[in-house]
Amino acid sequence: MNDPITDLAAALRPLVFRLYYVARRQTPQHQLTLTQGSIVRALVEGGPARMSALAEAEGVQLPSMTNVIGRLERMGIVRRVPDPADRRATRVELTETGRRFYDEVVAAREEFIRDRLTGLSTADRTAIAAAIPAFERLLDQEAPADSGRND
Repeated sequence: MNDPITDLAAALRPLVFRLYYVARRQTPQHQLTLTQGSIVRALVEGGPARMSALAEAEGVQLPSMTNVIGRLERMGIVRRVPDPADRRATRVELTETGRRFYDEVVAAREEFIRDRLTGLSTADRTAIAAAIPAFERLLDQEAPADSGRND
């Protein structure tokens, strides 16, 4: 006996992963890892943040985050600045170069998806548009404590 939710999850997982993978592979990356890209996105969406908060959000230890931030600094994408609330602490912020980089990647990925959508029928595009609110609700649910980060 098949469980419809299990079947849906099994069908959806590889599709979501493949769409992301294909879009990522066929658009500019500038050699960013998934973690680096996630940090850049977090800084765009949330503004400057302490490294400890970034480490917690990414599920990594602070020394690992320090290494990731160091690489992003060398690329000119982020910089460390004193935390105005506690001068002993530092925050990480996006540079203008980092913001331009992010905007270029987003534009390239949206163009890639737009081109793919153009190749679909109106009915398929309508079905995808109708599913967006459900995907948003799916993503807004609290993640299980033991969730993995990969496919």
